[in-house]
Amino acid sequence: MANEITSNIISQLGGGSGIDTRSLVNQLVELERAPQEQRLDRREQRLDAQISGLGMLRQAVDEFEGSLEALANPDTFNAKSASISDTTLMAVNSLEPDAVPGNYRVKIDQVAQSQSLSSGAYASLDSEVGTGSLTLRFGDWVSGAFTVDAEAQGATIEIDDSNNSLRGLRDAINDAGTGVQASIVGNEGSYQLLLTGPTGAERELEITATEGAVAGLANFNYNETQQNLTQQQEGKDAILRVNGLQVTRTTNTIDDVIDGMEFDIFNSSTTEEISINVKEDRSQSEQAIRDFVESYNAFYEEVQFLTSNSEGEDGQGSLRNDTLADNLLQNIRSTLGSQVAGVEGGFSALSTIGIRTKLDGTLQIVEDGSKTDFQAAMSNHFEAVKNLFVPDTRSSSSKVNVIDYSAKSQAGEYDVNITQEATKGVYQASPITVAFPLDTTGKDYSFTIAVDGRESAQISLPDGKTYSNGDELAADFQTLINSDASLKEGFAEVSVVYDSGTNSLSFESDRYGASSTVEFVSVGADTAELGVTAGAGTGGQNVAGTIDGREAFGFGNILRPALGDPAEGLAMEVLPGATSATIGFSRGVGSTLMGSLDTYLRSSGLIAERESNLKDDLSEVAEDREDLDRRSESFRAIQEARFRSMEQIVRSLNSTGDFLEGLNDRLPFTAGE
Repeated sequence: MANEITSNIISQLGGGSGIDTRSLVNQLVELERAPQEQRLDRREQRLDAQISGLGMLRQAVDEFEGSLEALANPDTFNAKSASISDTTLMAVNSLEPDAVPGNYRVKIDQVAQSQSLSSGAYASLDSEVGTGSLTLRFGDWVSGAFTVDAEAQGATIEIDDSNNSLRGLRDAINDAGTGVQASIVGNEGSYQLLLTGPTGAERELEITATEGAVAGLANFNYNETQQNLTQQQEGKDAILRVNGLQVTRTTNTIDDVIDGMEFDIFNSSTTEEISINVKEDRSQSEQAIRDFVESYNAFYEEVQFLTSNSEGEDGQGSLRNDTLADNLLQNIRSTLGSQVAGVEGGFSALSTIGIRTKLDGTLQIVEDGSKTDFQAAMSNHFEAVKNLFVPDTRSSSSKVNVIDYSAKSQAGEYDVNITQEATKGVYQASPITVAFPLDTTGKDYSFTIAVDGRESAQISLPDGKTYSNGDELAADFQTLINSDASLKEGFAEVSVVYDSGTNSLSFESDRYGASSTVEFVSVGADTAELGVTAGAGTGGQNVAGTIDGREAFGFGNILRPALGDPAEGLAMEVLPGATSATIGFSRGVGSTLMGSLDTYLRSSGLIAERESNLKDDLSEVAEDREDLDRRSESFRAIQEARFRSMEQIVRSLNSTGDFLEGLNDRLPFTAGE
């Protein structure tokens, strides 16, 4: 009986255990791990789908925003087209949106040409030319007398040991950026410097040398006192007639005769007249609106696909539980269905110009021939259509103009009150103590001037020159000052005016504001005769005022609302004489939508923020997997320990069984015979 019991136990447990404990432990671990791993798999798949869906949403928003760029641009609605009867005499380069529609007849009497001057011969490209400086100015030569053009900027060119050669002089002139082209022409073993100025009768050159340690630069003098260069060609203006009116221009590229049009003239003709027709081109704006409707419908359908309740391939339903896509679509639909703030008149919503929302949520352009359809709005109320889509600014005063706005600027009307006018820095000279004509021979009319805080090099009026009146003297002062390299680099300029009533000069900065100053730092021994002494003038001041009763910020002649105001971001140019104005601003559908989409698209926008949160969730899933791995390994260790204990028990039972079997044979009554 004992033999039987022992055999049964051993048989149940397997001889020497007989159990595949490794396989059994693996199965137990998998059973323990499976529910949690499945939960993590589902969560990871859902997060991956959402991130992918957000990428598709971003692309859809980006494509929709692209269709809005033209719609929010005023130039789209101001587009013009031009036709020209003859392209052999002239060609239209560009037509700006502000071009005035009309028919123009153009006759070209003369094309502009450049003055050219040549030097004497030099033995090589590296022949020394001397050191010192050359002052280049532009003006008009008539019968040996030079009249400077005060509006044209010349330059002072320095020649030292580093560029004391014909080649170095050429490069220095070209690098000065005055529009003068310097080249070297070789001729039978000798070389000449050829200077070609800009086109125009008043763009001819005057060149005055100031000799340095190495003599020679005087060979390039071309002024009333000394003309060592040879004129090969005189400068001429372009002369043309527009609708019978004769006009002259210094260049053959003309952009200020027909408003908004730039054209080139090639040849003159005594007989031929060119016809130009400029008309509005509304096809661009109409196409931009149609593209917008088509793009919105594609965007709408894509969002509907991503937020669908049924899950499918290609991202369908991947954002069905994500509120971001729903909120985005709701915001856009709200904008499209609302009136545009700040728009005047009866056309302040898309529905008023024949763009309606269909039952399925997409947009439709109504073209049924009625008085309220899209074509009727485009034909009869085009300006209203334009103001519905693009930002619009207006002012009750021509002296207060809105020139900029920002994403924070709110639509509406604002009252502007000017309490302080912007001014420019000015130096008022004393009366001139010498009589005209004024001869500079032997005089030290030199000075150093600081404009807007930037100091010039020493400047001198030309020696040996005679000024017949104060206007000529003022023009020379202005061109010499504005040609200074340091002042040009800092964009500092002055306007010099002679007042015959007071017989004095005034030097005014071209910049408005508190940083606008004019100061004579030092003057030559005789400069006081011209009423100019060392000292500072009167500084400028910034514009000051209020917007809707709150103090605004003024810099120069630009007035801006205080931070946090509804008008924040608007910038107003305030011209002299302005006292008050009512300004209006409306953003338009295009700009409003672009602003809304930007909150989603920008690098720190809502989509990027949502993507970042989802990626953080993915990181948490990875961490949960690591925790699950650790728990699984711990569970495995526990199970393996239990099976090891079981094996020990089995081995003990096997030993006991063997003992019992041997004992049975040894008992007196059971021992074998």
